[in-house]
Amino acid sequence: MATVRVVLTGVFTLALLGGLSGAVMAQAEPADAEVAGTSALQIEAGPLVYVPMGNSLTFYPLGSQSFNARYAAMLEEDFSVDVDVRGHTVGGQRTDDFLEQLRTNDRLREDLGDADVVTLLIPNDEWAVPFSTAAGMDGRDASECGGEDHQQCLRDVIDSYKQQVDQIFDELTAIVDPAETLIRVQDFYQFRTNFTTPETFDILYPYWHEGQEYVEQVAGQHGIPVAQVFDDFMGTDGLYVDLIADGLVHPDGLHPTAEGAGRIATLVHDLGYGLAD
Repeated sequence: MATVRVVLTGVFTLALLGGLSGAVMAQAEPADAEVAGTSALQIEAGPLVYVPMGNSLTFYPLGSQSFNARYAAMLEEDFSVDVDVRGHTVGGQRTDDFLEQLRTNDRLREDLGDADVVTLLIPNDEWAVPFSTAAGMDGRDASECGGEDHQQCLRDVIDSYKQQVDQIFDELTAIVDPAETLIRVQDFYQFRTNFTTPETFDILYPYWHEGQEYVEQVAGQHGIPVAQVFDDFMGTDGLYVDLIADGLVHPDGLHPTAEGAGRIATLVHDLGYGLAD
């Protein structure tokens, strides 16, 4: 494998990945590439430009165990070329903040224009207060969520999120053609399940699930596959799970462990390298 060169463009630093030296291969393509559309990603010559976008879930744990680092290493191994990682992952970002970055951040737009591979986790920091309120977490009063069922704030934040997801995919595919550049999206697991009771979990779960399902729906309209992290981590039966006890999430209830990040990278990798039809 060749050495992965990291170009720092985000707020947080990605660790430099080491590898074995190797020659750059013209028209490099992994032997096991799965063609999901009309063709599979090919790299005429290195380096392969990889642009990861998302929040802190993508770069925890820091260093070589994060999703960003693991997936970059997978690209390096599969294509036998240098990988130029241009990270645009920002912790604590709201969905509307990310949309604004897509529209106005010239460096991000230039990097996307150069990209061979893009991964995306849509940030959702604006969910924190409504979901905590509806669950009565952190000393909050669930009645402040509004509505007769004390769930109006959840409906509002998911409705707003959906509108922004539509705009994000429209903006992204206006910059990057998914028929020419590999775009892979991951949804995400429910946060802080260790701070909920089975009763409050049952309140939050349907809204969290609705948000993830909508991402998959809109991505599919653009021919972009989604790694279904939510279903893989949470299961599909809607029953209470403790992701910390499962070893997938850090005790803060938010960030993946090394095991969790590895599992996410594998889910994205398993989508193959087929371009959009």
